[in-house]
Amino acid sequence: MPKSPTVWDWPLRLWHWAFAACIVFSLYSGLRGDIGLMQWHQRSGLALLGLVVFRLCWACCGGRYARFHHYWTTPAAFRDHFRGRGTAAPHTAPGVALVLLMFFAVAAQVGTGLFATDDIFNEGPLAGLVAEQFARTATWIHRRLHWVILVAVGVHLAAHAVYALVLRDPTPLAMFSGRKPTPAPLPSTPHYWTRAALASALSIGVVLIVIWADRLW
Repeated sequence: MPKSPTVWDWPLRLWHWAFAACIVFSLYSGLRGDIGLMQWHQRSGLALLGLVVFRLCWACCGGRYARFHHYWTTPAAFRDHFRGRGTAAPHTAPGVALVLLMFFAVAAQVGTGLFATDDIFNEGPLAGLVAEQFARTATWIHRRLHWVILVAVGVHLAAHAVYALVLRDPTPLAMFSGRKPTPAPLPSTPHYWTRAALASALSIGVVLIVIWADRLW
């Protein structure tokens, strides 16, 4: 049997686990109701901001299968997947839909968190730069959007459980090994470490600008 191709480059794998860890901690610290955790909640949110920027950069110039054009699906492709007629691609149609939902829900949660405020103890680093009504709207969204993230994470974990326990498919290990079985042979992706370093520098720069804006205000 031919060796499965490397579809997940190392920078993306490292990003994936950092993203997952920050999501878990952000949800815990935000929903725990402990005001002492809110400073760490904000720090985790800033880390997520950097990770969102990195992933957008990586979707433009990163690993072969991490780029934008591999994250396109249609209702027909979604239907064909469940009928066993999926095409030879590194991503399944439902997988693409779930990844996009989760990523943009987290991006929106991070974005609204930058402007959110409780009018008492805590406010996002950019809350003072916007009108009060804008901040209130951002706060309203930020306090509710976590339900979408929780559902998406739950579906993601449930799908991997089905792959591992029911289908006996090694796909759940792909973010560890980088390799994933595909219906037809595909070329492996390069790792592009120099591009990863540049994308990381840009991501850190964005976070530092937000921190600077907060302190300046």
